This record gives sequence, C-alpha cells and structure tokens, in this order.
Amino acid sequence: MNSAAELRPAPTLRPGAVYPLRPLAQDETFSAAFAVIRHSPRAVLGLPFLAGLINVLTLLVLLAVLPSDAFLRMLADPLAFDNQELMLASLVDGWMIALLLLSSFIGWLIMLMSLGLLAIPGLRAAYGLPTSLLQTVTMRAGRLGWLLLHLVVVSLLLGLVGLVAMVIGALLIGLTMLVGAIVVLPAMFLLLCWVTAAFMFGPLVVVVERRNAFSALGRSFALNRGQWWRHIGAVALLYLMLGVVMTISSIPAGVIAGIGGDLAWQSAEGNEDLLVLAVLGFGQLYDAVLSALLVSLAGTVIAMMYLNSRFRREALDIDLARTAQQTEPAERILPGGS
Repeated sequence: MNSAAELRPAPTLRPGAVYPLRPLAQDETFSAAFAVIRHSPRAVLGLPFLAGLINVLTLLVLLAVLPSDAFLRMLADPLAFDNQELMLASLVDGWMIALLLLSSFIGWLIMLMSLGLLAIPGLRAAYGLPTSLLQTVTMRAGRLGWLLLHLVVVSLLLGLVGLVAMVIGALLIGLTMLVGAIVVLPAMFLLLCWVTAAFMFGPLVVVVERRNAFSALGRSFALNRGQWWRHIGAVALLYLMLGVVMTISSIPAGVIAGIGGDLAWQSAEGNEDLLVLAVLGFGQLYDAVLSALLVSLAGTVIAMMYLNSRFRREALDIDLARTAQQTEPAERILPGGS
C-alpha cells in the first residue's frame, strides 16, 4: 500500500516562477528574498528558529557546567545592570565572563551556519522547487565541517580587524573629539559594510560550490569584483532595516523583562527561582523568534545577492534556463551547485 508521500506527485521544474532568472536590480534583490521566504517558509524561518533553540539548549548546558548568579541575573533582568555597583561586581565574576564569551561565540557560529545553509532554499527557488527544513539541513550535510571551520577562520579575522579599527577610531575621537566622531563613526559603518560584503559569500560558496574553508575566502572577494558599491549599498540598507526592526521589537521585550525581573528578585523566598526561569524562558523564546525573522531575511537577501553576482559575472541565469531539465530527483537538485 503506497504512503501519502509516494502518491504525492514530484514537483516539476518551473524556472523563474519565484523570481526572474536574469540580472536583478537592487530592489528586485530584496523582492526576490521575500518571495523565497513565502515560497519555502518552513525551511527559511524554521532553520534560524531551530538554531535559536540550539543556542538556548547550549546556554542551559553552560549554566549547568559554569553556574553564575550574575549571568543569570543579566539574562533575566538586564535593566538591573544600570546599577554601576552590580555591573562592576559582575565584571570581576570569572564564571560570568566565561559564560558570556562562550555563549556569544557558540551562538554566533550556529546562527552563521544557519545563514549559510539558507542558500539552499534560495537557489532551489530558481527552479520553483519547494524546500523543507530537513532538506535544507541534510542536502549539504557533508559540508557542515568545512562550513564551521570557515566561520571560525572568518570570525578570527573579523575580530582582529574590528579590534584594530576600534583602537584607531578611539584614538582619533580622543584626539579630535567632536570632529573626529563626525568622521570616524560613518567611516566605521562604511568599513562594517565593506567587510560584510567582502566575506558574506564565503559560507554560501562552501555549501553550494563545495569549496574548502580557505578558497571560499578568495571566491567571495572574486564575486564582489566590479560590484563592490552595489553590494556595499545593499548591505548598508540591510543593516538599517535590521536595526529598525530590532529597535522597535526590543521595546516590549525590555519592558516585560524589566518588570518580570524586578518581581522575580523581590519575590518571597522559594518563588524567585520559578519566576526567574519564567522570565528567562520568555526572553529566550522571544529572542529565538526575533532572530529567526532577522536571520531569514539576511540569509535570503545574501543568497539572492550571491545568485545575482553569478548572473552578472558568469551568465549563470542563461545556464540555468538552458539546463532546466529534470535529470535527477527534484529533492536533490540545487541550481548552480557543484
């Protein structure tokens, strides 16, 4: 007896059904990204949400291994750290510093891995193919090791560049005061956009083109050649969009966290643990949902910029239109992949 999956007809190739197979204008890149989200919402939204849940579980494990009251207080009631004495006391808590660094770095890597994998539903949408969450994770499962190594290398490089830039910027502002700030702050934002544009295609190259962790760096720069300002402008617009969304969404979360944190830490003995866990759970769930939305938007926009770059540099759109033949099962097709 056939199952429902066996009776369901296999999806057919529909080139250009989700977004046009031709070089895209700047506004069309963002429109294509939203179209991909609508086309495969379970994959595009589900993967970052899954990454957020993994981050929460990782944080709970770290809290069990490296318990820190100050760190727990920071998560449950961040507004309490407006108190300078509490902030200074927390800075000398070795466990809190270790937890903060470990949880931030691990969470950063997990989110970036999900962002790189979002290239899969983005590229499959070129042929109008739907993509499930399971497909997104398993289609290039063999590349996850290289992807993780690539992200570690890029994170170290970005950390070094960021440290040097911050030191130089602080010195210039300290020496020139307001005049330096007027020049340095926009320059720092421009540098952030340039660095993002320079490295953003690397994770996608590792996943899609099966490059190793190091050759993907050069490939990312090559895909920007002749299109630097186009990509820097798109990245700047993306940062502004994400900044506005984060600012607006942080208001209700901050109010609830502040009220809940005060109630938790002022409650009767024996009840504070339950309230702290409730506030912490709400905060982490809210962060996971918000991160899923932001990462899905960023990931699909970068995937469309990657595809658009290959359209313009390599005429990939012509190749995809010419070779749109279903010679293998639809669930294994990745347009532009190696």
